[in-house]
Amino acid sequence: MKEIFDYITSAASISTIVSVAVIVLILFCRVWTLRVIGFLLTHTFIRLRKFGLDNIPESGPLLLVSNHISLIDLLLIQLICPRKVRFMVRAEIVNFLPTRFIFWYLGVLRVPNPRRPQDLKNFFNSIRDRLRHGEVLCYLPEGAISGNGNLMRFRTGVEPLLPTDTEVIVLPCRIGMLHGRLFGYRNGKMALSLPRSLPIDFSIAIGDPVSRKVTPFQLRQIISELGASIERRPQPGEMPLHTAFVRRAKWHPFQKTFFDVVTGKWCNNFSMLVKTLLFTDSVRELDRGEDGYVGVLLPNSSLTVTVLLSVLLADRTPAVINFSAGESVALESAARAGVKTIFTSRRFLEKLKWQVHPGMVLLEDLAPGFTWDVKLKAILRAIFIPGRILVRKLAPFSCYNMHRQAVVLFSSGSTGTPKAVMLTHRNVNCDLWSFLRMVTLRRDDCICGNLPLFHAYGLTVLFALPCQIGVPVFYHLSPLSSDEIVKTIEKHHVTVLTATPTFLQKYLHRATSEQLASLRLVITGAEKLPPELSERYYELTGRYVIEGYGCTELSPIVTINFNNSIYELGTRSSHPGSIGCPLPGIHVRVIDPETGVELGPNRPGRMQVKAGTVMKGYLNNPEQTARVIQNRYYDTGDIAKIDEDGYIYITGRASRFSKIGGEMVPHEAIEDAIRNFRRSEVREVAVTGRNDARKGERLVVFYTPEDLDIDAVIENLRTYNWPNIWLPKRDDFVHVDALPLLGSGKLDLRKLKSMADEL
Repeated sequence: MKEIFDYITSAASISTIVSVAVIVLILFCRVWTLRVIGFLLTHTFIRLRKFGLDNIPESGPLLLVSNHISLIDLLLIQLICPRKVRFMVRAEIVNFLPTRFIFWYLGVLRVPNPRRPQDLKNFFNSIRDRLRHGEVLCYLPEGAISGNGNLMRFRTGVEPLLPTDTEVIVLPCRIGMLHGRLFGYRNGKMALSLPRSLPIDFSIAIGDPVSRKVTPFQLRQIISELGASIERRPQPGEMPLHTAFVRRAKWHPFQKTFFDVVTGKWCNNFSMLVKTLLFTDSVRELDRGEDGYVGVLLPNSSLTVTVLLSVLLADRTPAVINFSAGESVALESAARAGVKTIFTSRRFLEKLKWQVHPGMVLLEDLAPGFTWDVKLKAILRAIFIPGRILVRKLAPFSCYNMHRQAVVLFSSGSTGTPKAVMLTHRNVNCDLWSFLRMVTLRRDDCICGNLPLFHAYGLTVLFALPCQIGVPVFYHLSPLSSDEIVKTIEKHHVTVLTATPTFLQKYLHRATSEQLASLRLVITGAEKLPPELSERYYELTGRYVIEGYGCTELSPIVTINFNNSIYELGTRSSHPGSIGCPLPGIHVRVIDPETGVELGPNRPGRMQVKAGTVMKGYLNNPEQTARVIQNRYYDTGDIAKIDEDGYIYITGRASRFSKIGGEMVPHEAIEDAIRNFRRSEVREVAVTGRNDARKGERLVVFYTPEDLDIDAVIENLRTYNWPNIWLPKRDDFVHVDALPLLGSGKLDLRKLKSMADEL
């Protein structure tokens, strides 16, 4: 018995000693403790990718400047830095009760309230002293956790923090997350955003040293560009579209994802996989071209999704033909891109009133070949062959190649001949995940599939998104079917609608507030959103239209005008007239058109974009590709400015100016002024230019309203105090029955110029 007692006593003593040792270690060896915690996290719940760690010096004073997206940012920065880091955090955040212990343990330095200048002065002096003694400090210039996951306004630069008598290295640091934010603030309280999958992907990138003279705006741009450079690379576990769909179909076979409004039938993932396997062999058999581009000429439907996935699984690239451009232009563009085989439908061609051309494969003619034994084989393959083996067998060259082309789309051709835009799987996925980080979708969300899939916006949101994450989509044959679209929203409680302002205006004229009650997000793009249209939607629903910006060459979404908190998306509006901030991982800059030098805040210039969304290039057109993509930046051709908060304002299109008497006159500014005067929700006027022997060019204002008071319009334009050459004369106004529009709803600038030249 004594031996047992002695054993228990000794065991208890050892346990006590170990416990005391652990407590001492935790309290007095904070850096090592944080490393252990970080190691455990990064080998369980978090997958951390690190870039640029070689830039961190082994000794000497160092100031890290980082963005701030979650409460664990401080832990991650300490984890990658071999030296102890002291963080500067606002006092009101440090005093937040649920996290006060964490901040104490991390040894954060409290930044006083700016309203207490003496305290702030003392704080700056203490920071300079710490740097003189060679410490490592981290500055969070946003001042708080980002409410939307993106960069907020940087309050100050770094110069006030740096001693003048000591050389301090200043390194920009960018923290990014692939699947959204883990911890943040919602309605003034700490909130947990559950990730879609585990582990959660974080990335930390350390950039090259920056000057102590860098301005807050320049610092924000540097960190933004750093994020774009990192996210150009494929993400961990990322898959091409067809591989991701096969995987999802295997995991969720009975999930209803695709709905055809015309037939009123659902297509679940398993059915879609079986149909895709049936068509894949036909695609490989019928198209043996070496270029691997297969045309798809079909309206929005689950069958179109089947054909697109089949082409990808056959190791080919779908070229989605823009049938709204007209028969001759569409087929000529496809032929110029080297497309020899086009999958289409006889019924659809009859509806378009097109002829059957050589190389067209009619789906109705393929149906008899799918006999019961062929269908049984496809069903058995879908059931018994593991997804990874299945995609490797069917698409050995593209199943895991993120840099392979996912699709060829044809630009709208608003200013010239449509160009064939090559987008890779990385392009589409990068844009898709950037979109999802800002527009957090709920489990009960479903999308109206109204935008055509030949439109980049439609392809990303209405094809790639359902295939990747399984959000249900309701396909309509045409975006002009206003009555049917409104009925679908009401009947199926659709929550997300994507549209161009032209299409949205038609829907609102057909809808009542009750029919649109289920909508929580309406996102527009492709053209400028008229304020009157946004007001009309707010009157009907009590919510705001979210304006975005993009183009086919950028996969396409670049910016969304979100509020400071993603939880208020659609319920509040900020920065009216802006197209919003770039999505995470997308960097936008404005340069001087003459010198190419990057401009500061609120200065208009040419807008350029750097991101993983930038296209591979124009098919068979390397010269044009080289003109628009230089140093990994894509030149949008838009004239824009960026404010201090990072919000972008489009002021015009480089091609939408007339040079009159040596001055550049913006067409869109005149159109906006007339629309504001008329308080119109629809596009009533379009301004262009034509040759003039005396001044080089003169304005032409095409208008559609019969009741337009030209004299009153001109008088109103004078109130803007513009130069006289900006003001159109009475003879410059020309009445037309309709303005030329493209299938996407955009103004057909090429046709508009042709109309002016014919005057």
